[in-house]
Amino acid sequence: MSTITVVAIITAKPGQREQLLSIARANLAAVRAEEGCIEYGLVVDVDGFGPNQAPMGPDTFAFVEKWVDEDALRLHFTLPHMTDYREKSKDLIADRKVHVLKSAD
Repeated sequence: MSTITVVAIITAKPGQREQLLSIARANLAAVRAEEGCIEYGLVVDVDGFGPNQAPMGPDTFAFVEKWVDEDALRLHFTLPHMTDYREKSKDLIADRKVHVLKSAD
């Protein structure tokens, strides 16, 4: 198996992004401590970067993750802190797109 990259694009209900980010930030340390987690972070738009940027928008942010393999990612989704995150965040999310990727080279 090869390293897995995840880009999860989360759109909050209007005006709820900061509350949703707060819940996500509270979970960062637990996820980063998971066996198999290489990288796990939150990203938002750089304001006014210019014509080469495709902004996600004011209600959207993304998780950028790297995992040692598919098994580590599958386990991640089952852990109690992730179940807790999903429960706390479910009513704040308008849309979620999770891209699970592997190297193409």
